[in-house]
Amino acid sequence: MKDIKQDFEDVSPKEIFDFAYELNSIKEDLNSSNSTINRTVYVKIYYAVFLFLREWLKKYTEYKSLRGEHKKLPNFIKIRGPFDNEKNNEIYEDLLLLKKLRHQADYRLTVPSKYSQEYKKWKFTSIESAFNIAKGILHTFMDNKNV
Repeated sequence: MKDIKQDFEDVSPKEIFDFAYELNSIKEDLNSSNSTINRTVYVKIYYAVFLFLREWLKKYTEYKSLRGEHKKLPNFIKIRGPFDNEKNNEIYEDLLLLKKLRHQADYRLTVPSKYSQEYKKWKFTSIESAFNIAKGILHTFMDNKNV
């Protein structure tokens, strides 16, 4: 019988990000629908960035990992992030966009009607754009020499 512990080996945020990239690059070869694959890619992009930031902030700041982190972490960056106010706010906004895309991908099975109030709240961006936003956040933190 298979040792199920192997299903939960250690993983890094970079590995999750690389998986999202790999999955996106081979989606034409898969039998799953593009929507299913795209939604999974958006989810993995967000979680890779979120987990990277959580670990970085725990290591280099007084950030504590507690309940409600998906709201707490962006707010921490906005208010007490390691950069100037403008950069912290930019990262905050970008992270909220990735989070919104993840939320839509995970919880919304259908796109609302273009004429509905809910549609006005939706965020649309390409996967390429989501990858670029994520890379921008990751590189900003990795290049920070003030730690």
